[in-house]
Amino acid sequence: MLQYRPFEEIINHPGLRIVLVQGTPSPWGQAAKTIFEIKGLDYVAAPWLPGEPNAEIVAWGGEASAPVVAWANEKPINRWIDILYLTERLAPQPSLIPSDATERALMIGLSHEICGQMGIGWNRRLELFAPAYVSGNAPANIHRMGSKYGYNEADAKAAGVRIAGSLKALATQLKSQYARGVHYFIGEALSALDVYWTAFANLLDPLPAEQCPMPETRRQAFAVTDPVVRSALDPLLLEHRSRIFREYFRNPMEL
Repeated sequence: MLQYRPFEEIINHPGLRIVLVQGTPSPWGQAAKTIFEIKGLDYVAAPWLPGEPNAEIVAWGGEASAPVVAWANEKPINRWIDILYLTERLAPQPSLIPSDATERALMIGLSHEICGQMGIGWNRRLELFAPAYVSGNAPANIHRMGSKYGYNEADAKAAGVRIAGSLKALATQLKSQYARGVHYFIGEALSALDVYWTAFANLLDPLPAEQCPMPETRRQAFAVTDPVVRSALDPLLLEHRSRIFREYFRNPMEL
């Protein structure tokens, strides 16, 4: 069971620790936490408070957002791929990165389409920021987040098309796997890509409240209405998300 500790208690913890956005299914954090749990890694967690400066955490982790992960005396990290490689080092089995170079390159590339700069999560954030910016009265926390994601009107307008392109690539890969009787994105077994898609799909089509108990206002905001994106959200992608969630995630999500 997830139990948040005060941030000052985890700084000098000798093992694995993570700062998670509290109270919302931030996909980067949910994916990292789930990977820890799939690998059987013990960890301690502290909360990132949405809308707050979180100045002590920023000073420690060097990034104005969560998750932030640290191991022992090593420097804190926040990039999704750095967190993934750390977990592979700490717990090589079960591996969530394919050993085959071609499959590995495909998994990392498609994971970037979800987690990385200008990926699904990035572009969805731009879409979510847009109404506040358009109103001319964006609050300070939105300005902080918008600065991190380089918010500008052109990228916000292009976000839907970019998300749709990423979804189509994911659907094509998943359909090819299902056609040969394998119910994972890459290779023959679960990979980090399955975890990332399951976590990030909440930004497009949130899981039911009993599985993902976030505030209803946030659920409505996360549910994508852009017809370009909705048309690219293949039913198989959502079916796959639901199965991976049931089999590998904490149910309900711990926020």
